[in-house]
Amino acid sequence: VIKPGLNLTQNGLVSQNNTSQTYMKLSGEINTADNEEQKEIEKALKVDFGDKLRVKWSHQPEKNKSTFVIDSIKKQNKEQPLVLKWDGDVIDADDNKGEETVTVPALNVFKVLDIKAVQGQEDYALVQTSMPVNVAQDLNGLISLGDLQDLRFTIDASQIKVYSPNELKGNYNVGVNASIIDIDNRTLQSAKGANIVFEDKLPSVTIAGTGTILPNSGKLVLPFEAVNLKAVDVTIIKIYENNIPQFFQVNNYKEGNELRRVAKPVVQKTIRLDEDKAVNLQKKTRFTLDLDKLIKTEPGAMYRVTIGFRKEYNVYECNASGAENGEESDNEDGDYYGGGYGQKIDEDDDFWERYDSYYPRNYRWDDRDNPCTNSYYTNERWASRNLLASNIGLVAKRGNDNSMLIVATDLLTAKPLSGVSIELLDYQRQLLTTVKTDGDGLASFDLKRKPFLLIAKNGSERGYLKLDDGNSLPLSRFDVSGDMVQEGIKGFIYGERGVWRPGDSVYLSFVLEDKLKKLPANYPATFEFYNPKGQLAKRMINANALNGVYTFKTATDNTAPTGNWLAKVKVGGASFSKTIKVETIMPNRLKINFDLGGKTYLGNGASSATTLSAKWLFGTPAQNLKAKVDVNLNTTQTKFKGFDDYTFDNPTVNFESQIKTIFEGTLNGEGNAVVNTNLSENNTAPGVLRANFSTKVFEPGGNFSIDNFSIPYHVYSNYLGIKTPQGDKVSGMLLTGQNHKIDIVNVNRDGKLLASSKSVQVELYKVQWRWWWEQDDQNSYANFTQNQ
Repeated sequence: VIKPGLNLTQNGLVSQNNTSQTYMKLSGEINTADNEEQKEIEKALKVDFGDKLRVKWSHQPEKNKSTFVIDSIKKQNKEQPLVLKWDGDVIDADDNKGEETVTVPALNVFKVLDIKAVQGQEDYALVQTSMPVNVAQDLNGLISLGDLQDLRFTIDASQIKVYSPNELKGNYNVGVNASIIDIDNRTLQSAKGANIVFEDKLPSVTIAGTGTILPNSGKLVLPFEAVNLKAVDVTIIKIYENNIPQFFQVNNYKEGNELRRVAKPVVQKTIRLDEDKAVNLQKKTRFTLDLDKLIKTEPGAMYRVTIGFRKEYNVYECNASGAENGEESDNEDGDYYGGGYGQKIDEDDDFWERYDSYYPRNYRWDDRDNPCTNSYYTNERWASRNLLASNIGLVAKRGNDNSMLIVATDLLTAKPLSGVSIELLDYQRQLLTTVKTDGDGLASFDLKRKPFLLIAKNGSERGYLKLDDGNSLPLSRFDVSGDMVQEGIKGFIYGERGVWRPGDSVYLSFVLEDKLKKLPANYPATFEFYNPKGQLAKRMINANALNGVYTFKTATDNTAPTGNWLAKVKVGGASFSKTIKVETIMPNRLKINFDLGGKTYLGNGASSATTLSAKWLFGTPAQNLKAKVDVNLNTTQTKFKGFDDYTFDNPTVNFESQIKTIFEGTLNGEGNAVVNTNLSENNTAPGVLRANFSTKVFEPGGNFSIDNFSIPYHVYSNYLGIKTPQGDKVSGMLLTGQNHKIDIVNVNRDGKLLASSKSVQVELYKVQWRWWWEQDDQNSYANFTQNQ
């Protein structure tokens, strides 16, 4: 018995006809799970609107589909809500009810109502407007569809259909320019953009998620997604427990090579997907495979689940020219090439011949992407997943000193598992060692040979962890490199300062750490000092260490070359080095003062006159000297006292660092000059900027003195701050399906609340893609977001 079901979809408001500016119409359809009385279906829909509207029906009982049209929807001087309410009680579909509100635009207003993706025999982007569109205009350049070129347009009353010569698949950003006109030559009220998605409509099946281990929480289920298929073939192959090490010799967790050597098929079954008639099979739909009804899992064994499909399961709309002309075999055994040339080993010969065969009958390479031919249905389109029913979670860490730490936890409770037996095997499946986890779920030991596979046993449960280098987790995302331990010892070189001048004494210390006591007491350390040309300048040996600290005293000559020198210490076969900077430093001979008049910040539109003054260090004004002031603007975090929990920076705005020369001239007879600090920046900064001033005053001989300081710079006169809730305790995320309160404040440049009311536009952005190494650079959001 099919359970009653009902769902409703509406196609959006369109003009009544090509010239109507006053009336609109709305169409849609109701799909039911089974054949229902037409009058009962009509009772399921009610329309709530200011004027009384009539619903016109057209029924297709053979498809369990009923279409409706609501016309003569009259516009008024202001927008009106039109509410569609549906209730499945009339056909005993108690769970299927809801409502949807459609906004009817105001009279004589030309704007975009909706932008959507339409998929059928031909895919296109649909732009729906509130007025009939002028058919005489050229829409090239006025509507964009991602980066696609050579777009084609058709205008149907208030709808614009956008076609592409390329296949439409995936996400596209549609942009509609405000220059488009209606039949009265009115332009759009505003430009509009939206992100639309064209789903892959070719028959396909995918298994959701990526994991292999299914914790035994009482029910083993496997979710999968299918599109344009009315049935799938489910095959389950059992990999025996004692064959798992052999399986991992040629496979990783997700692979299925050479299965016949280690496994046997246990289930072959066809699952219907079209029993629920309310499900739209043309769209990607998630189904659930109940494994408990198909197999009784054996502890320690692994199961490979394969979900495949054939041409006869296809519900993709094929035209006559797309179908194959040749005859097709109805014999299941003849669906794939084999010809009886497979191995003759046991009763599963026919199964493995079909399972391992790639080419179906009548295969043509040119038709490999045509779902209306046999050539499309190769086994590369099947979805497979290896599954292991286990509650044991394993983590293994191996050190450079051949030590290993094993952590065993319960996947359901995240608590440590004690008393778990750990076996380590090499590639030849020989036992290396056996240990048990302690009360904290830990086991540590030293390795004599490199292990290949870890087997964990906890009662009847089993866990497997492949330990080859290719399966280790990448650490490139984390700063874990540190210093490599050389010969079991560590060393560190440090000096009393960071820069030395030629002729200075250089005092360096070397700290030696020898935890393993590999070196005897007072072991001699060799010190070598290289100049920037790589030439050895000094060499000495020190065997008098105090608590592992060696001291080396040396010096450079007055004529020593400047640059990066290298200090190297060798001890116990290990070598340690440090760069020593030797530079000629000329001190300032002028005192430079930049008088901001006590200001704590600068900004656009504010009083900008400041005084630059310079004096010689002995007090005389620096008369008539040339001066130059450069400003480097950089982003900084916007903070105001008392609003620490608020975010004032806009992460979707990208600001490039800028250097500007705001003064280049000559000081007057008193050594002063007036500098304009108003940078006249446009409003594109994410928040408060930091202005770094660099002032140079040049002596008559060409040398110069330099002074640097920084100060906040305000592009905006006031700021809006957002305070979000704490989020989930575990992840910190804002969970869906819940209400979240967002606090917004408006402050001036001094961080004081503004009393006046203001309209605020709130936008929500979706992050499309970001490189992981930019995770700490908030400005990178500007490159990878789209307005939702």
